[in-house]
Amino acid sequence: MHDFPPVVRVSPGFGGFDFPYEGADVVFIGAPLDVSSSYRSGYRFAPARIREASANLETFVPSVGVDVFETLNITDIGDLVLVSTNIAEAGRRIAWAVDRVAADGKIPFILGGEHTVTVFSSGVFGDVFIVQLDAHRDLRDEYMGDRICHATVMRRILERVPPDRVVQLGVRSWSKDEEEWLRGKDIRTYTAEEVSADPSGVAREVGRIVGDGRVYLTIDLDVLDPAFAPAVGTPEPGGISMTDALKLLREIGRLNLAGADIVELVPQYDSGASAFAAARLVYETLAALAGRRGRGQL
Repeated sequence: MHDFPPVVRVSPGFGGFDFPYEGADVVFIGAPLDVSSSYRSGYRFAPARIREASANLETFVPSVGVDVFETLNITDIGDLVLVSTNIAEAGRRIAWAVDRVAADGKIPFILGGEHTVTVFSSGVFGDVFIVQLDAHRDLRDEYMGDRICHATVMRRILERVPPDRVVQLGVRSWSKDEEEWLRGKDIRTYTAEEVSADPSGVAREVGRIVGDGRVYLTIDLDVLDPAFAPAVGTPEPGGISMTDALKLLREIGRLNLAGADIVELVPQYDSGASAFAAARLVYETLAALAGRRGRGQL
């Protein structure tokens, strides 16, 4: 493993297993970014808690019928060393690591960290579809004086990605300014209520939208109702259930994933349930990827 930004190695890595980097299909990258919280902070502790939870869950996923570590070669490079007072430098290091992994022909999976991570990680891939699971649209132009923060993630991404290549799933909270800015823009949106009514149908529709195109998947844990994941930066009632989220990811993980992240866990507010939910969502995505490999598509 060469030409990486500084990292703190972790042991064990995600799932408690660690395949050599050179032969890996999926590479986990911890991005403990914790800069722009407007309510709860502590995102920097999330990668460790997700890894801890992942090592205490079964790696066999019955819905797909695969053990992810028997089908995929997975490694974890550890946590990036990020300077919390310098968002530009933190972003540069995130993009550097993701670009290096992608250039090596592997799928980077980022463990955040606040959602701002996605601005930098997704930018590596150029012309991709962005599939966002989130309670919020994150389309503000600025928030509390910041143009790059957890509330402006998708607005910054849409400065380089056409609106018709963005799909938002599970959203249920946005501002009047965001509503007005959205008018006339072809962003595909499925609210939490729509997802809950038919999660598998919505996921299939996402598949029709993106086709064989490359996809960057970003999972904000607050897409879940707080009953399932209360320990998030900005909890929002009325979310989708854990079961509905798994149904979504079972289909979305079969798409042509270029990269993925899971963000916005705040462990200080957690009994452990939210970290386990995050790890379980990751496993479902990996299992779907494993199924794709079994079909010779990875």
